[in-house]
Amino acid sequence: MKILNNIRTKVWSCVAIALLGYLLATITTSISNIRITDSLTRLEEVHFPLALKGERIFTLFNEQTKNFEGGLITGEADELAKARAHHEEIISLLNEMVQTASSQDMNFYSQLLSLRDAYEDYFNLAADQYMQMSHDTDLFEHTQQLLRIGKARELLLTKFKEITGQLTKTVVTEIKNNKQRAAGNSRLLHLLFIAVLLIATLAINLLANRQLITPLINLKELIDNFARGKTVEKPQVCDSADEICSLALSFWDMTEELQKISVSKNYLDNIINYISDCLLVLSPTLSITRVNQSALNLLAYPEEELLHQPGNHIFSEYGTGAIIQTIFEELLQGKSITNLEMMLRTRDNLLIPVLFSGTTFYSTAGTVEGVVCLARDIRELKGNLDSRASMAIFDPLTDLPNHNLLHDRLSHTLRLAKRTQKLLALFLIDLDLSSAIIDAGDETGKLILQEAAKRFLQSVRETDTVARMKHNQFAVILTNLNDQQDAKLVAGKIMQQFHLPFHIFGSADISLSIGITLFPRDGSDGSALLRNADAALSEAIKQGGNRYSFYTHVLPRH
Repeated sequence: MKILNNIRTKVWSCVAIALLGYLLATITTSISNIRITDSLTRLEEVHFPLALKGERIFTLFNEQTKNFEGGLITGEADELAKARAHHEEIISLLNEMVQTASSQDMNFYSQLLSLRDAYEDYFNLAADQYMQMSHDTDLFEHTQQLLRIGKARELLLTKFKEITGQLTKTVVTEIKNNKQRAAGNSRLLHLLFIAVLLIATLAINLLANRQLITPLINLKELIDNFARGKTVEKPQVCDSADEICSLALSFWDMTEELQKISVSKNYLDNIINYISDCLLVLSPTLSITRVNQSALNLLAYPEEELLHQPGNHIFSEYGTGAIIQTIFEELLQGKSITNLEMMLRTRDNLLIPVLFSGTTFYSTAGTVEGVVCLARDIRELKGNLDSRASMAIFDPLTDLPNHNLLHDRLSHTLRLAKRTQKLLALFLIDLDLSSAIIDAGDETGKLILQEAAKRFLQSVRETDTVARMKHNQFAVILTNLNDQQDAKLVAGKIMQQFHLPFHIFGSADISLSIGITLFPRDGSDGSALLRNADAALSEAIKQGGNRYSFYTHVLPRH
């Protein structure tokens, strides 16, 4: 054919055939791309935002749960206020999801509507009950309410996980469907271009692979790597009109947010799993959030009983428990503590001496995540100390601190009271034993003194100090008092204890007198407080005994 005898004609004939095939391929491809674009747009504007909102709601619900529990433990109204703030954001997100599902005629609509109603019921119940329980000192009365709230919370967590999983599965399914559509489109292009012109087919196939197949394969690889826990690399920055690349960037942003949420947990889990000494992790509210096996073995606790308990449930310091709170407050302010000697309280209420070290750890945003505590058992080291040191500071008859240790603890608690600006009270107590007791012999007097020591201990807190000064005289140090009325209440409890029978021969007529002095009102050092308490004691005895008397400046000092 003369018409095709020149290169230009052949080229233009090939071009014409290629253009005809290209036109057919373009029409077919345009239809397929419109479907893919619509699907990707729906994925980007509907399914993907729903999945992100589901993850956000799940995170907010967990934070709200912690706020409720923190408000119950600490009694702080701020925690309940935070929980209510989370409620407003959660219900707003749920309303948006319900509206989106309704407008898009999605299968999730009824599930989201049910989830929103269930969450409203849970929040109304939890907010009401936690508010009541935060004002009630006896939480055991609210066991049924707590169980009911716990069941509702677990049911909601299950529903949140289910709906989040379904939303994520929908995103993955849509991506796979788009990949299959793109692959089918690519095969159609191959067939059309092979029939028209091999070069044009290869060119169009290269274009299809570059613009569709490769980005979708990269996106699938991105999802697969994230599912396997591998490092996810950020896709190249692209124009916002490129739906596949934009979808890959949005998915990468979601993985970054999820990693930020889980990084602290993974970090702490690794520490807990491999540390050899006792390790405990406390939250910013000083409740126990993590423990390792060494700590569980030492304290004889199952993990479920120890988690979420306040830190001072197991941490103790020799006779001055208030210092524990100060130590952890300093840790939360960013200070570190190394090799401080303190005690751990076991499940059997035994005190184990340890060397304590603690440090604060932070989130990527710079906020305090909690406190990591390390404790080393030093019982063997302590057991090697000379027992005579104990005899020098403890009364062998009653096992109470003697006057030497009392002076030391008084100095220590005074320093703490000056720092915390709390009231401190010092009692001097004199037992008035009848002549019948004295006539009954020395053994009866010992039994009465030992029983008196037990009753003194029953009348005060564990953080207070009871000591035997000399003969029939005892002393009590009360810390962290709010006002003078607190000291009166303790003195009244002691008097009531001694109104009860001793059931010891000749002990029917035991009375006692108490002299009370207060810091900082009556003195700023231990010597002054002891003198003033002695003066108050003399006044109580002078008034006939079996009473307590507060020091006043008109009383003469001895």
